[in-house]
Amino acid sequence: MKKKILFYAINNTFSWWKFFSDSLSDEFETLVITEHKSSKLYSLKNRFYFYYKNQQISSFTKDEIDNIIDRCRVLRNIDKNKARKMVIAYEYVFEDLFKDNSYSNIISFPIDRYPMDVMNRVAKRYNIDHLEITVSVLNNFSMILKLGDIMSLPISLAKTITKQDAYDQLIDDNYQPNYVNKSKFNMFQWLYSYTYQNLRALAFKSIMLLEKDPLSLHYLDSQMYLSHKVSLKDIRVFKFIKYNYLDIIKKQDKTNVIIPLQLYPEASIDYWVRDMGIVDYENFLIHVIQSFSKLGYNIFLKDHPLQFGYRTTEFLEKATLIDNVFFLPYESDINYLMKFCKISFTTTGTIGLQASINGLVSFVTPSYYSNEKDFKVYSNKEEFDNHLKNINIDKITKSDLENRRNRIVNHLHKTSFYGSILTFFKKSNFKEDNLLVSLINNMRIYLNKKTN
Repeated sequence: MKKKILFYAINNTFSWWKFFSDSLSDEFETLVITEHKSSKLYSLKNRFYFYYKNQQISSFTKDEIDNIIDRCRVLRNIDKNKARKMVIAYEYVFEDLFKDNSYSNIISFPIDRYPMDVMNRVAKRYNIDHLEITVSVLNNFSMILKLGDIMSLPISLAKTITKQDAYDQLIDDNYQPNYVNKSKFNMFQWLYSYTYQNLRALAFKSIMLLEKDPLSLHYLDSQMYLSHKVSLKDIRVFKFIKYNYLDIIKKQDKTNVIIPLQLYPEASIDYWVRDMGIVDYENFLIHVIQSFSKLGYNIFLKDHPLQFGYRTTEFLEKATLIDNVFFLPYESDINYLMKFCKISFTTTGTIGLQASINGLVSFVTPSYYSNEKDFKVYSNKEEFDNHLKNINIDKITKSDLENRRNRIVNHLHKTSFYGSILTFFKKSNFKEDNLLVSLINNMRIYLNKKTN
């Protein structure tokens, strides 16, 4: 009897997932589902509205429902009763789907929205294993995760590069993408971004009405009333920038801390981090910044370049009022900045990996690349505080750094496989794409090796 595999497709990936599913249908019984209205896939939308209008008793506890709401960037910004009804509606949609079908696995991109979160929780009731495929830090490679936890792989999965190749790639000074482009970070570009967001919100509001889909997460997520969306007052972001930062960071009269800000909201924080105090990202960061500042350290805040025009300024206003805190220009190069820093702090960001590889003390939450020896891994505020209390910022020896790098690279090489999920940007000619075909073939091997 064939294993039954369920694929979950987000917007604009329907054809990609359909090809993925069809490519495995000779060995597995497959079905692609989506929360969106679609003529190509099995849509959950009608069942969702049925259960939204005909509410049932939830098997989730109140705390579980509140947790689902608090993790979703949309639900935590709307009426609580409406949000609860939306959660319970999807709970029953997935109950209907799972109770009469013996699915062994769900395959999707990493959870980044409440329908997927609900699906994952209901799947556990039926012992269905949810696998999330995502991009590896190695070029053209992928990984398999479960809520941020990295899965080990059978040795039969294709690698195509040696450990030494992986080492050379990750240790390269230019490994991290460089977004230095001053023309992108000016007032005109900010206004362009702001205007685009508002027009997009209006367009999606119209589509929502035309499609009679008022609770579409995709369309609600575009609306400018959500708390993480910018308003016109946030154009003041430029006033917080410290343009003479190089003079300060190069002086090195104090210990320098680099804090790369992540995209916000960020799915890896919302769904990989267990502690809700950290999920409350900006308020948690204020605690972190104050803690470093009390030790007399210089704290340099480096925003993600893709966050330009999307960062609200309330956080920056609070942060820059703290002693020794400097918000860096968007065009500043974090690769260069790390040469003058001893400490890096992030949550799930890849910069935490890069910082450790470069010999910094790297604070990170548990992630696919972290370990207790080479990182200061914290799962809550108390663990961060304890690490900071016992911190040793002595320069790492050359041999210890080499051992650290080898441990990190070996782990990443072992848990990555050839094939890229970034092929989802393509809309056709899938068979000719070697990276996609390799991804599917490696997932075929993985699924056949699994016991459930």
